[in-house]
Amino acid sequence: MLDYIYYDVPDPITADMTLAESLNAATPIEQGERPLHGYNHWSLRWHLDFSQSESACEVASVTVDLDTQMQLPQMVSASAEVQERFNAYVERLQRHLVGHYVVAIQAANKIELQLSQLGAAADCDELEARADSIAEAIVAEHRDKEKAFDEMTDYGAQQGVVVPEEE
Repeated sequence: MLDYIYYDVPDPITADMTLAESLNAATPIEQGERPLHGYNHWSLRWHLDFSQSESACEVASVTVDLDTQMQLPQMVSASAEVQERFNAYVERLQRHLVGHYVVAIQAANKIELQLSQLGAAADCDELEARADSIAEAIVAEHRDKEKAFDEMTDYGAQQGVVVPEEE
């Protein structure tokens, strides 16, 4: 499930700020000392149903739930020109954050595929522990992919996620 969370940005016109200053002042999101204007938080949960016989336990079904929250700024400006620049910026920001969402979807799909292909184990506790280990490794791998995505795109700047200068 994808939920959107918005935070309010003061109108730069009435706040006597540039658009960048207004965004930086309003954002609740920081990474280190770097203010971020948007963020995509995701979490995965997996559940396995087992089929137990006298000699082995097998995975009968796998369910993977992906919860995602995309946090973005919202603003209403007295200036149509400022509003237009803000809207264009947020559109590019959202497009970048969708890239993070795609990584999360890939993680969910990989977990579902790999857990559904697990071989039998002597008991279900052993099989569940093996499944959890695999799923947690996949989540860690995809968190690393997200970091690499941000490094490759300079947190979206290479995709146009740059606050437009005042004209």
